[in-house]
Formats: sequence, structure tokens, C-alpha cells
Amino acid sequence: MTRKSITQSNGDTVRTTLTYKPPFDWKSHLAFLRYRSIKGVEIVTGNRYARSISLDGLDGDFLVEFSEDNYNIEILINFPDSTQLYRIIDRIKSIFDLSADSKQIDNFLGKDEVLKPMVKKFPGSRVPGCWDGFEVAVRAVLGQQVTVKAASTLVSRIAEHHGRQYVSTMDELTYIFPDPVKIQKAKMDGLGIVTQRIAAIQGIADQVTRGTMIINSTVDTREFVEQICEIKGIGEWTAYYIAMRALNDSDAFPYSDLILRRAMNDDEKLTAKKLLKHSKIWQPWRAYSAILLWKNYGATLNQKAKKITRKRKNI
Repeated sequence: MTRKSITQSNGDTVRTTLTYKPPFDWKSHLAFLRYRSIKGVEIVTGNRYARSISLDGLDGDFLVEFSEDNYNIEILINFPDSTQLYRIIDRIKSIFDLSADSKQIDNFLGKDEVLKPMVKKFPGSRVPGCWDGFEVAVRAVLGQQVTVKAASTLVSRIAEHHGRQYVSTMDELTYIFPDPVKIQKAKMDGLGIVTQRIAAIQGIADQVTRGTMIINSTVDTREFVEQICEIKGIGEWTAYYIAMRALNDSDAFPYSDLILRRAMNDDEKLTAKKLLKHSKIWQPWRAYSAILLWKNYGATLNQKAKKITRKRKNI
């Protein structure tokens, strides 16, 4: 991640430090964000996360840096309105779930025999939040029935073709993600997005623009799920994924997710209904159980891939 001079002629640069309560598996947290990063909008390299932001018509960016030596997070904020700093910091806290009591959550989930080895393997797992709920909603719709990598490619195309150009203190940040008003009228043909997904995204954009849908932590999850599922092409998986990351619901659980079902016992015959029933014992921390299951499944696949590679080298 390259960085120019930290001085901006169009606004203030502020440095601050946040302290978190350990444990925090921040390396896996950053890996989650890196794999889903939007090109030109987000950068995740090593122990750093950066992104462009927009608030009340003003653009800026921030950089977050973790340390191996302490429980501090160093933050550099470039934004022209200093009165918005606390608002920006609150959103950064949400992205990294800094208010979570990881020890309490780990102790609770570790009582379950399925999750116990995962908690031991990934202590301090937290739920990745987001900068903007609408952005995550777009991401979630694009993630339906495709790989994470494919969804990242599609959402990056939207940023490139419909986002606002941005000149940052970091060369790699070049766009501001388009807001609902822009997406509502955007022509997204030719970006590789199927018609049904475009309609669903613009359906969300329309409601957010009109003020009839709110996507943040002030919203009740049950009401949100019912409302967003009324939009054609959006089901409960999408709704609960958004609730996990944008509504900050610690108990949101996308139980129909195929990977979650496989991660339980590598049995594709495990139905969503059975997983939902089992998940009751994880309440009120089911969002954290989902993160653990996803992490463990990914780690298991990586181990299998390494074994196959070693075998091929020995042939």
C-alpha cells in the first residue's frame, strides 16, 4: 500500500489510536475484508486496511493499521470536515467489531462440541461490519450463487463504471462507491451482471433513496428481512448476510448457506432446516458461529490443497 504526503489541501488529516480488548483474530478479519475488497474503493495489504468514504456530499479516506506488539489500532483519517470525525471513527469501530467482548463470546460458543475446536483455532473471531449498508447490500446480491471472487469482480466493475472519481493520498484509492441515487438510474448492462440481480439491486436503491428502507444498526432484523425479501430475487440468505454485516446483529445467521452446512460435518445432506435447529444453542451469538464455520471450512480446504500439491511434487 503506497502512500503520498499525508497533508491535504482540501481538508484536515487526523491521527488517532483505538484500543481493543483481546483476543482479536485481526489477521483473519483483514483476510475476510481483503478477499471481498472493492478495487479502487478498498485496499487491504499486510496489517493495513484503507478505503475511500463519502459523508454528506464530502469525500475522504482513512487508513487503519494493526500492530503485532500491542492491542492498539492506528488510524489516519483524511476528511475535509472535522465535525464528522467521531462519526467516521464509529463506523471504523463497526467494520472491525471493536465493541465485541471476544472472551465472553468464545467462552459461550466453545461449550458446543462442534465449535469448540474452531474457537480454539481462531480465538477472538469477530464479525466484519461495513462502512455503508447499501454497499454491503449490493455486494450481497451480487454474491448470490457465485464465488466470492466473482462477486468482488462484479462489485468492482460497478464502482469503476458508476462510482465517482477520487484523488486520494493513497494511489490505489480511485473511486467513491456509487450511492443509491446513482445506482437507481445506472445502466449496468455489459458488466456481466444478470438482469435479475440488476433489478434487485435497483429495487433496494429505490427504497433507500425514497427513505422507505434503512440499512443500519437502528433497524430491527426481523422487520428488515421481511421487507427486503419482498424484492424479487432476494431471499433470506441475502437478507441475513446483510443483517450480519450492516445491521450489526450478533444473532443474524444465514442458515441456508451451503458452506455453513458443509462446514458442520462435510455433509451436503444436512438441510438448512436442520442447521437452523442446531443453531439455536448458539444464540445470541450465531453471527459469530457463522464466521467460525466459514473460517474453518476455508482453512480445511487450504490444507487439502497443500496436501495435493505436495503429492504432485513427489510424483
